[in-house]
Order: sequence, then C-alpha cells, then structure tokens
Amino acid sequence: MYVKKLFIIILLTFTITSFAETKIVIKFSHVVSENSPKGKAVLYFKNLVEKKSDGRISVQIFPRGVLFDDITVVEALKNDIVQMAAPSFSKLSFYVKDFQLFDIPFLFKNIYSIHRAYSGNIGEILKRNSEGNGIKVLAFWDNGFKHITNNSKVIKLPNDMKGLKFRTMGSDILNYQFSLAGAKPYTKSFSNLKSLLEEGVIDGQENTFSNIYYQKMYEVQRYLTVSKHGYLGYAVITSMKFWNSIDKELQDIILEALEISTHYEYKLAIEDNERSFEMIKLEAKDLEIHYIDDKNRALWVKFYKRYHEKFTNVISQEILKELDNL
Repeated sequence: MYVKKLFIIILLTFTITSFAETKIVIKFSHVVSENSPKGKAVLYFKNLVEKKSDGRISVQIFPRGVLFDDITVVEALKNDIVQMAAPSFSKLSFYVKDFQLFDIPFLFKNIYSIHRAYSGNIGEILKRNSEGNGIKVLAFWDNGFKHITNNSKVIKLPNDMKGLKFRTMGSDILNYQFSLAGAKPYTKSFSNLKSLLEEGVIDGQENTFSNIYYQKMYEVQRYLTVSKHGYLGYAVITSMKFWNSIDKELQDIILEALEISTHYEYKLAIEDNERSFEMIKLEAKDLEIHYIDDKNRALWVKFYKRYHEKFTNVISQEILKELDNL
C-alpha cells in the first residue's frame, strides 16, 4: 500500500512538474489604447490562445506603451524581455526597409489591395527578410488610412504644410513625405504625442481616425484634413529565438488563434475608424474639418507622383516587381 501511494505521489509530482515546464508566458507589449482595434484584438487573441491551449499558454498584455514604445520594443523582444509585440510597419523598417512600401503616399487605393499584398508574395518576402533579422512575423494587422491634423492652418494642398513641424513614425519615406512639402519631420514616440501637440513642441501629425479619437488628439488640434494619403498597419511579431524555443503544437495553437484574431481585427479596424470619425465630429467643438475633393486629391497625387522615384529607391526591386502584379 505504501509503495503504491509513493508511486502515485511521484507520478503526480512528475505530471505537475512537466505541466509547469511546458507552460508558456507571453508578455505582449503595444502602445495604443485597450479600446483601439489593436488593443481589442490583442485581448481577443489572449482569450482565444489561452482557451485553445488549455492554459498551457498565458498572455500578459501591456498596452499604452507602459513597458516599451514601438521603437525600443523590437530590441526588448529580441532579448526576450517581452515575447510578442505589434509595432507599426514604419518601426520595423529600421530592420527591413521594405516595410516602408506601405508608407508611400497614395500608393494603395483601398484596404483590399493592401490585404492582397499581405497575403501574397510581398507578405512572404517581408516575413523571410524579417527572419534574417531575428524577427518572426506572425500576422499583419490593419489600423487604416491616415489623415492630417495640425494647430496652425487648414491643409488643403501639400504646400500648405510648408514650415510646419510634424511628428512622424520615423521611416525615411514618411520623413520624405513631409520634407518634400516643405514641412519639418520629427520622429517622436506615440505614447507622449498628445502632450507634444498640446505643448506646441510640434504643430501636427498624421494618424487614423481611431488613433486620433482614442488618444483625444482632437482636444489639442485645431484642424483636421481628411486626406487618406497613407496607410498605417502593424506586424504581430515575436523573436526567432522565442519561437524556436516552443514546440510545434503550441506554435500551431498560436498561429490558429492569430488567424482568427486577424479577421476579427480587420473588421474592427474598419468599423472603429468609421465610428471614431463620427465621435470626433460629435465631440470636437473647436476642430475645423476639411475634406479633400476629387479635384484637389488629383493634385495631391500628382505632387507626390513627381517624387515616385525618391520613394521607390528605398524599396527593393524584388518587392517593386511584386507590386506590379497586384
């Protein structure tokens, strides 16, 4: 009886120890609000992956840049301080320049052409080149098309930005975009953007309706130009080191949960940007909104098309060739 009891104790101890050894804790860092499309999708992923893994995977979420901004998080991830993040493409361009493709103004006509790029050879090239830098791209997420806000004047045409200071996310192409119009680009973190606008350190910025709304930027900006000039997307990433440290079964669970979460995020991004714009119009008493009509949009497109070669010089021929096939 004693021997049998001892055997059961040893067996239970081994089982508990084995379970503890296989439990994975993922610290997921991002810079936006929990109520934003990305924030909601991260929570959705957390609940899904924990359920699918029967608790073997635990996800801890750190929103609003409480741990790292989108620039420093990649190195933190590579050093296993956090295990997942969803930085903007512009931040990943410091490692893989081809992510700047999505920063080229007026390149993509709609969200569906962007999704074709994600799911086709362009997405595969970006994933492959990221792995060479120790980064594993697990999914591509949307935020949406960007618009321009500032505190100085109505922006009707690109040259209206001349002399103004604009916050950028730091890619070469985004800096070109503003400097070509005579503006002064400054790379600043997203987490303290509102205070920089409020204090007058910078005059304006570009962002999606959802980010403008959830960060309450309309409270410290006087003008909004509905320009839809550029795109803001995110890559859900981990490190190759962390990814290779977990077994195939858990990898498949994470990928399956991310695939479902990605479709959810796409839907959220569209709905949330539409709703956010309506809320901005409702709540922003002192914000002047300017809509670019078809005639002036053609002038914006023509202005930036003159510099198309300057933009595409940053992008590899491999990616540009695939772009022609979209």
